[in-house]
Amino acid sequence: MLIVSNRNYRRAFFPVVWNFFTSHKDVYISNRVYDEILKLDDDLCEWTKDNYKNRVLSVEDSVVEYARVINYVTSSGKWEAAGYEEWSRDGAKADPWLIACAMKHDLIIVTDENNTGPNGAPTRNEPKIPFVADHFNVKTMNFWSFLDSEHFKAQ
Repeated sequence: MLIVSNRNYRRAFFPVVWNFFTSHKDVYISNRVYDEILKLDDDLCEWTKDNYKNRVLSVEDSVVEYARVINYVTSSGKWEAAGYEEWSRDGAKADPWLIACAMKHDLIIVTDENNTGPNGAPTRNEPKIPFVADHFNVKTMNFWSFLDSEHFKAQ
C-alpha cells in the first residue's frame, strides 16, 4: 500500500493521504515489507523510518504459517517453479511472510494486487497476495476499500 501510494499520491501533492496513514495507529507494516522499503533509499524510505519504525510487526513468530503458504504455492499445482520460486527461494520475499503474519494475528492485508490466480493449467506468473491469502481465509482489501472502511474524506 505504501509503495503504490508513493507512486500515485506523492506526499507533496496529496499530504492528506499521508497524514491519514500516520494518524491511524492501527495500521502496521511487517518487518519484511519495512526492510524492502528501506532498500529503496528514497523519500518513501525516509518517511517510513520517521513514521513506522515503532509500528513494525515481526513475522518471525509466523514460521509455521509461512511454511503452510510456501507448501501451498509449491505443491498445489497452480504455479510452475518459474512462478513460485521468487516466493520460496530464500525466505527474503515479503509477500508470503505478510500472508503468514496476517494468518497468525488475524490481520487484514491492504494491497494493490488483484485477486487473480491460475485458471486451469499451472502458470509461470508469480502468485498474487489476494489469491493466496484467500486460500487461507485471510482478508485482503485494496487501497480504496481501506480508505472507505476507515471513513477517509479528503479535506
